[in-house]
Amino acid sequence: MHFVSVFVNRLLLVLSPMLAIAAALLVGAGLIALVGVNPFAAYAILFNESLASYYGFGNTLTKMAPLLLTSLGVLVALKAGQFNIGGEGQIYMGGLGSAIVGLSLRGLPAIVHVPLALLGGFLLGALWGLIPGYLKAVRGVNEVITTLLLNYIGQNLVSYLVSAPLKDPNAPTPYSLAIAPSAQLPILLPQTQTHAGILIGLIAALALWIVFTQSSFGYRIETVGQNPIAARYAGISVERTIMLVMALAGGLAGLAGCSEVLGLKYRLFENFSPGYGFDAIAIAFLSRGSIPGVVLISLFFGALRAGANVMQRSAGVPVTVVYAIQGLTVLFIAISLVLERRVVKPAPEA
Repeated sequence: MHFVSVFVNRLLLVLSPMLAIAAALLVGAGLIALVGVNPFAAYAILFNESLASYYGFGNTLTKMAPLLLTSLGVLVALKAGQFNIGGEGQIYMGGLGSAIVGLSLRGLPAIVHVPLALLGGFLLGALWGLIPGYLKAVRGVNEVITTLLLNYIGQNLVSYLVSAPLKDPNAPTPYSLAIAPSAQLPILLPQTQTHAGILIGLIAALALWIVFTQSSFGYRIETVGQNPIAARYAGISVERTIMLVMALAGGLAGLAGCSEVLGLKYRLFENFSPGYGFDAIAIAFLSRGSIPGVVLISLFFGALRAGANVMQRSAGVPVTVVYAIQGLTVLFIAISLVLERRVVKPAPEA
């Protein structure tokens, strides 16, 4: 009975996100049908153009990179029992940090300039995550409120900087001068916009998987997340762990901002993130704490974003339907969590 209970629990952990996505696609098919389009044809265009074609898959990887990095930041915080709602602001601060390094340093070889620009973005994003981490650990301020409010501060700070001090004098809209070519991330797939940001995201995912499965630091994070009182009895500094985790979460989201500025835009733009920080929250919850799950679901969300415009042009389906599917996915995973709490029983002691 113990084995059966454990097997059922693990099977539900795997199936719940898949069922949530399937239910969202099913309801999305109904929305597509309401606008007079064949849902099967629309979905065929969406996924063929985003996954089956060379250029479409490249576009999917480009969208996936910031989603993956920011989702990892949200997941790391969740492992420690913290809700990092501030990925969007951390993306903007990471983009700002990388842009400053890319604009201010000239004449460096790319092998030096690119890591420095990435480090600048990571550190500024980490600082933006450390602020709510400190306020939670030391002052007891709810991190949901502080991370959410810091989103607006970060986004508006970047808007101010690209509208005045950093604005390109010849720019018709708010954006900075172009960063140095030596700070730009290399292109991975020729004739596409797919850059090395996706490699950074996959390396970060692998590193975090190793941390959580092989290291004492990962054990400390999960212990704090599961039972901070027991963690204190075990000699773990809960406050320091929370601050470190929130800084790491911010740094990962900051790297997402770096990937947009250094790999795609080559400038710092106003409102350069289309909401990746908020999509990342959904991806992290859908993954159910699994780092491989974050990778796969980031790919799915990237495919949705990459194929949305093609589906609109080719099938006449509004882009907003894709965003509705993303929202429905979150709704159905929330429903599945409620059902699990009612249906799934803890496995009995052996």
